[in-house]
Amino acid sequence: MWPLRSMSRSESPSQPVLVVGAGGYLGEAIVRALVKDGRDVRGLVRTPAAQARAEAAGARTVRGDVLDFASVAAASQGCEAIVHVAAVNSPSPEDPRRPEQVRVEGCRQLLRAARENQVRRLVVGSGYWVYADNPGTIREDSPLDPRGESLINYRTEEVARDPQLKGAPEVIVVRPGMVYGNGSWCRAAIEAVLGERYSYIGGGRNPWSFISLEDAGSAFVRVAARGKPGEVYNLVDGRPAPWKEFGDFLADRLSCRPPSNVSDERATANLGPDVVHHLTARRACSATKLQSLGWAPRFPDFRAGLPSVLEEIRGSPGDGH
Repeated sequence: MWPLRSMSRSESPSQPVLVVGAGGYLGEAIVRALVKDGRDVRGLVRTPAAQARAEAAGARTVRGDVLDFASVAAASQGCEAIVHVAAVNSPSPEDPRRPEQVRVEGCRQLLRAARENQVRRLVVGSGYWVYADNPGTIREDSPLDPRGESLINYRTEEVARDPQLKGAPEVIVVRPGMVYGNGSWCRAAIEAVLGERYSYIGGGRNPWSFISLEDAGSAFVRVAARGKPGEVYNLVDGRPAPWKEFGDFLADRLSCRPPSNVSDERATANLGPDVVHHLTARRACSATKLQSLGWAPRFPDFRAGLPSVLEEIRGSPGDGH
């Protein structure tokens, strides 16, 4: 069992931590944070590109597929904990079900491998979009309303916390808010602002909750080490802000025109009702429960964290994966 303190590399436990999805946007950040904390990190990756990213972050990689039990069992053998953040954000027409399979069925395979290999703990990354629109402060026991893509995360949580499982590892769920960094939705938003294609829906007055990519990585490390079995933790910086403030801040830093506004009706026609619901829902989240584990974000809000992201993007011509 991990001690309740960070350790130097020389004190690192013999059992590694397996990060599934180690070459992805969030997975890379978790690998870097684990390495920084002195952990021995193993990464399960599927493609050569993901392998290169995970190894650059500091993981010893194992090529395999989370849907293939043999590779999952081999990757998790001898591990102390598993972190499941594997995801497919852009399904191919040939395999439209893969995003759900990677998250949900992948979780089943990890649970089975964890039981067989006596892995103590499984940390499942989810998302704060499983919550219902809420005019107040969202805490871990607030009402849920998963729909659209958030249903995949919700079903993954259900599989992970199945009370019928016997001999299962300790399971902890982490629900990040809007994780901003050089990649994923954030890089797309920055490029859209630069191209004057970014728009709010209905004025963008609804609050979002944010967390920097670096801070998200450190939080997963803390939850894996100190989180309580069976619990859910919101992962946000604790300073929600209206969507419009985020976009206007980006435009100001990039010396661009502020984003425009579109109606709910036009957005629904273009994006569909579920996406519009998520973008316009009020989600001011509390991270008090996570902070009780002794974690605190390096960046108190996106205004403090985004400038370094913009500098990184200016200096990296790649796609940010």
